[in-house]
Amino acid sequence: MRAVASGIGLVSPHLDDGALSCAGVLAAHPGSSMITVFAGGPPAVDPIPGWEALSGFFDPGADIVGARREEDRQASAAVGASCEHLDHWDHQYRDSIYGYRGPTDDPALIRAVAADLEALISASGKVTWAIPLGLSHPDHQLTVAACLAVAGRLSDRQWLVYEDLPYAVYLPDTVGHAVSAFHSSGFGVEPTDVGPGPTDRESKWRAVNCYRSQLGPLGDAVATAVDTPEKIWRLVRR
Repeated sequence: MRAVASGIGLVSPHLDDGALSCAGVLAAHPGSSMITVFAGGPPAVDPIPGWEALSGFFDPGADIVGARREEDRQASAAVGASCEHLDHWDHQYRDSIYGYRGPTDDPALIRAVAADLEALISASGKVTWAIPLGLSHPDHQLTVAACLAVAGRLSDRQWLVYEDLPYAVYLPDTVGHAVSAFHSSGFGVEPTDVGPGPTDRESKWRAVNCYRSQLGPLGDAVATAVDTPEKIWRLVRR
């Protein structure tokens, strides 16, 4: 494993994806940071959306986003990382029933996310940034589109790509499709020696268990994400 000075920056679609996919890598590189893109939503949620209802944690009117951001802070601290939360609303809240007034079409949302990410990444002292492969979920795919736009403009950074867990295990065909989509955007992926250390599985368990509201809905996917080796590539221009 090659150490990365000052840790790495990692872009996570939701408030748990970065830890599920890369907590071992973050633990192996102290001083890292996570930026979560879709970390926003209404201050009081009513009705409770289907995914969050599965947790049994929240009553109508709860500040779900605030609770989940606090879980993310705890998970980040568990692996020696810091976190940043963008205010773009999670897919489940981008509906007028919740008072959503942000971008309603994908291109506009991608531009808005890219602008926020570029500002944070440009201002950070981190040279190495990891982005998701972008499997299955529309918010993951929007995140990748925004990240690739930023990577194209900030070519002085070192860019990595991580495999979204547990999606890569449950939907293996999506991995090849995502790599092909990278090629269509003018990028490719190559092997790299950046990865978790041999003892970082325990750190990953500690981090993932901080997302208490998500453990019920995720079920067996938690163990799948922790037990699956984390996979990292280097992003390259084709």
